Amino acid sequence: MKTKFNELITEENYLLNSKIFDLGRQAEIIAKVAQDKIEEDGQNAMIHASNIVNWMAEIAEEAQKTLDLSRKKNS
Repeated sequence: MKTKFNELITEENYLLNSKIFDLGRQAEIIAKVAQDKIEEDGQNAMIHASNIVNWMAEIAEEAQKTLDLSRKKNS
């Protein structure tokens, strides 16, 4: 996520924005775990985990876009 959590603390929509942020961070964490598994277990893991990496990256990207929209609307 390009947004840092401490940027959200003083904002009017803190509760909503922090939930969106949490969603994006969780997606990034899951994607990293899947990527690490690919590197650790090789070809078999790559087939299964590469889909997870892509899906979680897409979720994190959508969470960041939603957060950006929410923050612009309230500034």
